[in-house]
Amino acid sequence: MTAEQLAALSEEAARLIAGGGGLRAIARLLAQRSGGAVLVEDDQWRHVASAESGRSLGPLPASFSSFYREPRAGVRNGAIVEAAISGSLHALCTAIPSAEGEACAGYITLFVRSKGKADFGPALRVVASTAVLDSLRRGAGRGQARRQFWDQYLGGQITDTSDLKTQAHAAGVALPPAFVASVFDCDAAPPAWSEMLAQALVPADALCPLVSTGNQVVTLFPVRHKVDVTRARQAAANAVRDLLPGLGAASINCGIGSFHPDLLDVPLSLTEARLALSLGRRLFGKGSVAVYPDLGIYALLHGGASREAFAAFADSLVEPLVEYDRKHKTDLLATLQLYFDVGENVKEAAERLSVHRHTIFYRLNQISQILKTDLRTPKGQLSLRAALAIRQMNPREETHE
Repeated sequence: MTAEQLAALSEEAARLIAGGGGLRAIARLLAQRSGGAVLVEDDQWRHVASAESGRSLGPLPASFSSFYREPRAGVRNGAIVEAAISGSLHALCTAIPSAEGEACAGYITLFVRSKGKADFGPALRVVASTAVLDSLRRGAGRGQARRQFWDQYLGGQITDTSDLKTQAHAAGVALPPAFVASVFDCDAAPPAWSEMLAQALVPADALCPLVSTGNQVVTLFPVRHKVDVTRARQAAANAVRDLLPGLGAASINCGIGSFHPDLLDVPLSLTEARLALSLGRRLFGKGSVAVYPDLGIYALLHGGASREAFAAFADSLVEPLVEYDRKHKTDLLATLQLYFDVGENVKEAAERLSVHRHTIFYRLNQISQILKTDLRTPKGQLSLRAALAIRQMNPREETHE
């Protein structure tokens, strides 16, 4: 494009923004002037707006995140990242500068025919610069306030619920009923690792609120109930699976914290996630997704937990069996304790209880299903043995006979 055409494009884009047209309007403007298609995404690579000129360009990617490679340090603002989408389709992408001049506010990608692609680089930069005005108008200039909010919140500096909600509102952050924190770690991470992860977690509505440091990325999964932790784990596992093929020799591990219904406990969930990440790598190797509650006694021993934490662990693990016995007038807890006391000798346990050994097998299978613990594994046995021992040491519990 000529200098005169670029000037006209800049004036028209500024006029559209000033008139409240927004990002969709300037995307449509660039698509019309270039004869291509335009995709606008936010800083987490989520779809914001798109437009096409009407010319058929063939299938377009849903996001440019997988093609994006971070420009060299010091030249990010205004830098054009190019990628060949197909034999005839080319893409040019640039970051939308933030109002604070630090991390970008989003990305604009222009898809055009490969022939003559270089002519539209300056036009893309003009539109990206104009988009900053729309970011300011929509309140995206509060990016610095948001970063400060997340730093304070996840650092445990906010200790009052009303204060939390006030600060979140001021920073333009919408809080769900609760968060479950997770930490992803990628060894030999590529420059665009955090952007790739954010895009992979879009279906789970996960947030990557902090600027990543090193190879680790903190992620928050919005949840409503404890059962949603299972969905978060599945989303994390899917992200690890989907990202690994594009990372070469690199590997990814993830640690996920516990569900805490109080939003003020999110820093605790983050601490648990970091512990789960460390333990998961040691216990399960590379490529693992470890959930803190599933680590049982390992997490407590590794973290040097308090007496109260050990008691809470024992209660949470054994209580379903206690409740089942109370409701159905059974003796499954006593059977489990005896089974361990006699060295897992089913014959001796049956003789002690004056029942057939098949009855012991049946009860053990019931116990495994109720507690969701495999009694045949060292991990399952260690957790249950420890829980029973902790309960025996509790003065409120009846002495085992």
